[in-house]
Amino acid sequence: MSETVEEVAAPALSPDPLLFELYGSERPPVELLPGVALSPIVNSCWLPGDAKAMLSESWIPVPPEETEASGPPPPSFNAAAPEYNEMVRRLSRCTPFQQWNKLTIQAKTIEKEMATLKGPDAEAKGAELEVLRIAISDAEAAVSELKASFTDDPLSLVPWMQALTDLADGGLTTFEVSGAGWPYCSLRSLFGELPAAAPPAGFFDGVERVLGTFKRRYEKERGPNRIQLLLKLMPNVFADAWATGGPAGAAAAVEAFVQRARANVFGPDGGTDAEGTVLPLDLVQLVWWDFTNVDPLPVLKALQKLATDQLEVNEETGEVAVSEPKKIRGIGLVDFPAEQLKAVIQAGVPITCVQVEHSVLVRSATPVLSLCARYGIKVLARGGTMGGLITEKYLGAPPPDPVKGDPDLDSVPACLDMVNNIGGWSKLQEALAVIQNIADKHGVKPETVAYRWQIDTGCFPLATTRWASRVWRQFGYLGWSSQELSGGKPGVDAALFQVESFLDVEDMTRLETLATVHAQ
Repeated sequence: MSETVEEVAAPALSPDPLLFELYGSERPPVELLPGVALSPIVNSCWLPGDAKAMLSESWIPVPPEETEASGPPPPSFNAAAPEYNEMVRRLSRCTPFQQWNKLTIQAKTIEKEMATLKGPDAEAKGAELEVLRIAISDAEAAVSELKASFTDDPLSLVPWMQALTDLADGGLTTFEVSGAGWPYCSLRSLFGELPAAAPPAGFFDGVERVLGTFKRRYEKERGPNRIQLLLKLMPNVFADAWATGGPAGAAAAVEAFVQRARANVFGPDGGTDAEGTVLPLDLVQLVWWDFTNVDPLPVLKALQKLATDQLEVNEETGEVAVSEPKKIRGIGLVDFPAEQLKAVIQAGVPITCVQVEHSVLVRSATPVLSLCARYGIKVLARGGTMGGLITEKYLGAPPPDPVKGDPDLDSVPACLDMVNNIGGWSKLQEALAVIQNIADKHGVKPETVAYRWQIDTGCFPLATTRWASRVWRQFGYLGWSSQELSGGKPGVDAALFQVESFLDVEDMTRLETLATVHAQ
């Protein structure tokens, strides 16, 4: 008789600690690449203003100049100021304070145990307590040093830094550089003066510097590798080095881009860990303008080389050593058609993720999603809320005014173009009515329905960053940065982070009928 072989169930994955704490989610952590986390929703960072001006801000109050007629100077410290409340909150969550709290609890436990012990047992516990007290003293010093750093760093408590911190504290730790592209910006802002001598593409330079500054500040408080940054390389394919410079020209331009991006992300003196090991950038996504006349493969091969440790073999000993460590961890693609994606895969370039527009209303990227599923490539999906139009605010309302603008939208002209693409404002209203009905059925925001549909189709949604009191507006919560409104909780529906979707078969069937743009 043949023996019955019992199937051994795979061990259950532990839930992501932060998502479990905030949302009661059993969802396990997901990695973009080994050692690089990927949050369930990716923040697509559009800056609210000029990067140089943002990086020149300061939260530290400047006292007015004294005059003979002026009264007594104002107090230098106002404990009621919101910045100081934020400082206390941030310090309570920082790694040194968490360590101090943990050690203090352990010390108090040992002190209670010692009260019941005598002789050698008491001496052993006393020695253990002494070691803990030294560690507590070190943790206290680290907390004091971090507290002082808020005063030393004028950007530490400015509003935009607090907005990004709120998003990361809400479990959304992955950020990508973004902004209004062509045709909603000038060619000069995209490429500089034309013709150019092919400098590295610098359209996202300001966003890189802002996000790099945020990453360094956040990880100073919370520890290393807490923030993931997805960069974009958008070459000027009309310049010689990119278009006709061949592999050598592409390699030189890519290396220059990566060098500048590393300075933006890690700071001019950063880029290595405590042991002096080179820290690679998390991901570089390639944006390509002209697949017909210019081949992106030389640029991708140059990126592939920078994403690989260069090795050398000692001829005498046969030992293999890293001669040049990799400068980036992974490569992504933005809006590559299915046939181009397939060509890149067949050329042997390892692709980590692909970014496309994919939403309840727009399904033109379906062939790309099929390829990604086949080859295990992650998909970042933008357009879930059509730039902010999928919201209760616009149900039964007229279209936004391009002259007045709307801070709740990515870009009014871009949103209106998306509306035209799906068949007009009446089509959007029909879709909004269905989405709002499903949202009411489940007690969530319409934005949550749109993002959850993307998640249920195997994508990681891209949500455009909002700022100040609108920091959670892209998820349907206005003014949620106020402690009185939020109670310190993130302004996003917990249903987005659960393993099981709240959308049932009936919901998915109704949403399926809304698609107006399909693959050709």
